[in-house]
Amino acid sequence: MSKTAQAVRNRTTKGIPKFPIFLRTLAGKTSRKALFRYLRTVTRDFFWLQFSVKFGFRKIPILDVDHPLDGLVPFTPERVGTYLDFVAFWIRPIGYIGKRFGPQAERETVTALLDLINRCYTEAANVYRYRMTTTKRPKYYRGSFLTIHLFDPHYLCVPSLHVIVVVFAYTFYRKRFRELGMEAEEAEALNRELYAGAVSIAETVLYIKQHSVNCIPAALYAMTRITPDEVTPSEVIGFTGSLFAGAEDVSPETAGKIRNHIEETYERLLLEGCHDEDWIAPLQRWLNAYSAEGFVH
Repeated sequence: MSKTAQAVRNRTTKGIPKFPIFLRTLAGKTSRKALFRYLRTVTRDFFWLQFSVKFGFRKIPILDVDHPLDGLVPFTPERVGTYLDFVAFWIRPIGYIGKRFGPQAERETVTALLDLINRCYTEAANVYRYRMTTTKRPKYYRGSFLTIHLFDPHYLCVPSLHVIVVVFAYTFYRKRFRELGMEAEEAEALNRELYAGAVSIAETVLYIKQHSVNCIPAALYAMTRITPDEVTPSEVIGFTGSLFAGAEDVSPETAGKIRNHIEETYERLLLEGCHDEDWIAPLQRWLNAYSAEGFVH
């Protein structure tokens, strides 16, 4: 029995190999075009955008968005594997759908998914081009951290793409499972797994010091504006309430303060942005509110 077949039998996406999904995506004309659009956007709006500023080819102000609450979450390097799983996180369910519902359903899913993730990157980049943002990272270069420091200049903190992508992924698949007519018990098991995975990855951005508590509400607000039918305010409040719930290394008091800060900042952005045609306007005002001392250069 293949790993994918075994995963489907166990109603989990864990263990599903990613490379065959990549090959099948390349084989389909529509899905291949969607993949190339996505890769082009990532190259332009993530890698080149940051490195063009790092090496002085363009000038964009960079703000330090650290918050005192960040220091209350312990630096936990062993969680880096969870952090780096965020791409595989949204790829694996594609293989599950392909095995469960056939090649056509897989192609339709991957095309729709890539087009929407492409939109997330493109719209987030509109914020980054206005102001780049950073946080203080520990000078820790062991293992995967060296790769992170080499390939991520760390200028795209607000909004957090990690949080944007994982929240988009679990809400996208929840809707997709309904569209495919998946049995309720099976869908519930998968949705529970994906939701828990999204919460875990969102927490790791603080554990490994890649983001601040300020970066998370900005990402949640972005998703409410990009996919409003799926990422509703009530969905955001529920997701925020799950962060650090039962964490043994973050005190209940600290966890409560983090959740309150995320909720309050999200609600402020949402209320301020409800009359703005361009969803990034309240984020621009929020970033402008930082004092001149926050500027790196």
